Order: sequence, then structure tokens, then C-alpha cells
Amino acid sequence: MNVSINGKLHTKNCGNEQMADEFFNLALKAKHDPTDENILKVKTYLNEKLRVAMMAGLETDTDTQTVYMAGFNTPVPDTLVEIIKEYHEKNYPMEAIINFWKHLMRNPDIRVREDLFDFITAHDFVLTDNGYMVVYKAVDQVVEAGVDTDFAEFLNKQVLRVKKWQKNPNKYVVYKHLDNGELDITKRKTAEKWDEKKKNVEILGNLGDLNDAVFKAQAEQSQLSAKPVYESIYSGAEKIRQELGVPVRKDRVECDANPRQDCSNGLHVGATAYVEKFATWSASPNRRILVCYVNPAHVVAVPEYDHSKMRVCEYFPFAVADWDGEKIDIIEQAYFESDYTTIEKEELDKQIAEIQANEMPREMETAMNAEPETRPMSELLKIVESRIVDLS
Repeated sequence: MNVSINGKLHTKNCGNEQMADEFFNLALKAKHDPTDENILKVKTYLNEKLRVAMMAGLETDTDTQTVYMAGFNTPVPDTLVEIIKEYHEKNYPMEAIINFWKHLMRNPDIRVREDLFDFITAHDFVLTDNGYMVVYKAVDQVVEAGVDTDFAEFLNKQVLRVKKWQKNPNKYVVYKHLDNGELDITKRKTAEKWDEKKKNVEILGNLGDLNDAVFKAQAEQSQLSAKPVYESIYSGAEKIRQELGVPVRKDRVECDANPRQDCSNGLHVGATAYVEKFATWSASPNRRILVCYVNPAHVVAVPEYDHSKMRVCEYFPFAVADWDGEKIDIIEQAYFESDYTTIEKEELDKQIAEIQANEMPREMETAMNAEPETRPMSELLKIVESRIVDLS
């Protein structure tokens, strides 16, 4: 189809009759009612990338062919536009993709904003509905004299197992076999029919409540309920102690944003290929692999020479992965997002206060070797406020 706009002829090759009808109707409407809005729609339809953006409810600049999320001025990377196109055409839910970009807009490094989606699509990273990335971290469990953390790790793994079944952990109970001391779980309704004495078991309580007591309420350490502590395993790095349910943080200004530096300052997390290899770097009976969330806003650098790991300034460990010493059982769904969104909301409230005081939020400070933030405070405020609305 050919259309003339201000004396300039444009040609549109339509892939099917439906596209031809859509374009013809747009052109006809603009001819009879040549408002700026109607002419812009015709111009947008002439460019495939801009057409897809329009269909998905995004905004476009026809002169630069730049795509934006409605109401924002931070450009959406071409790769992300292509994914949005695919999801739109196949009627896939776009919640995770859109939330991922809302987080990534908060990232102060333009290189990360442009490259991160390419990186995660090349590897086995999972996006949660809230837009967090599921990543992995190899650590060693800290063994302390007189402290038994086996019970806590058992609870964590069983909660993860039950949530994989999409069940409520409090509909299951933890019980102990009195003859050998082994732990197990069963449905609460099943256990209510048991005669504990005849079955020679002791019911310890609801799985969810017990897990909360250890991991959330941080119960006093005892042989029954000690909360496990982990630390980084690389001998050349600071031994960072970490716990499940507690964010691990490093000041962004102390991290290296240079993508050409493979190993440098920052917190390292990765896909299974990187972590599986790194976890076997040295033999240790206390080796564990933690499953973590990373907010795209906290990614500092994606090294050019190792495409299976990245540097971040914060990650949130929420579970111990099933790992047989070689392969990791990949986590494909979100199980503990609500724990992290609560923490995120607190951070966003602080950021809004800092922006309103005309100060750069600490979380948006640039790392070493990063390109300085050039967007105005008004754009940053709009980005942060939109995420607050999402969480409310």
C-alpha cells in the first residue's frame, strides 16, 4: 500500500489482509480528519517497530524511531520491543516483562539498561511476575560449634517443595520419627487422624509457622531452631556473611561498572552454568547454592567476557537450591516475592523523600567506571512513584 504524507510517498508492505485493512482504515481516517494524532498513527504504522509499540500501548517518536513506556522519557531497548512484539502477537501475559522494565528504568547505568535484557534472554534466568530475576549464588554454610542448623535447612527446602505444588505450607505439618529421629512432612488433615503414640512419631507443628519462627522471627539459636548462616567462598574476596530472607548489599559506589572487567568489585551472582562450575571450584562438605532475587535496578555490570554471571550491588537470598554436586534444580516460579516487595517498598519510600529533597537517591548513585546519570529528577521521581503504585 502507498500513502502520501505532506507530498512524500511512503510504501507499506502488509504481511496479511488484516494488517492491510488496519493500515487502510488509519490512512482513510487521517485523510478525512488530518489531526496531528491521526497522522502520527499513520507514520507509526509505517515502521514495524513503532507499529508494534503502538499496538502494545507504548509511546513512540517517529523522527528517531525511539519507543517509550507511556508517560516516561527513558528509551525502551530494541530487544525488549521485539519481545513485547512477540508476546503481544501471541497474547502472552506481559506483566513480568513490563515490571522488569519498570525496575530497569531505575538503574542509573545506561549500558545496563540497554544490555541486560539481551543477557538474561541468552541464559536460563527466570523473571517473576514482579519483574525480579531469579539467580544463584554459591556459598559455604558457616559451621559453629554446638549449633545444629539441619532443622532450619529442612524447613526451607520443604516450604519450597510445598510452594512448588502451589499449596499453603500451613496445611502441612512437620513430624519426627522417634525411632530414628528423621524428619518428614504430611498434610495437616492426615496428621489430625494419627495416634502419635501408636505411630511412634512427634508432630512438631505447622510447616509455615515453624519456618517463620526460624527464618523471619529469627528465633534464639538452639539445636532445634538455629538459623543457618552462609558466607562467600572465593578466598580472595571479603567473606560476606548472609542469611536467607535478608538482602545482601554493597554500596554501589564501591562496585565496578566496567563491563570489560570480568572479575572486579561487586557482588557476583549468575546463571546455573556459572554457579555450577564455580561451586565445584574447591571441595567442601558445607557447599550450598542459594536461590536469590535480583532487582534489575541493582545490576551494576554484565561482564563482556563471561556471559553467565553479572555484578550487582544487592541480591535477596530466599532458598537453598536442590543441588546434586553437579546440576542445579532450576527454580521456575516465584515463591517468596512478597518478602522482597515489602523491603522494596521501604527503599522506594526513601528514594521519593530524597528526590523531593532534590538529592540523588543513594540506590541510584553511579558505580565506579559508570556513565553518570543524565536524566532529570522529575523522570526519576515518576519512575519510582509508578513502582510504588504497582506495590500498593
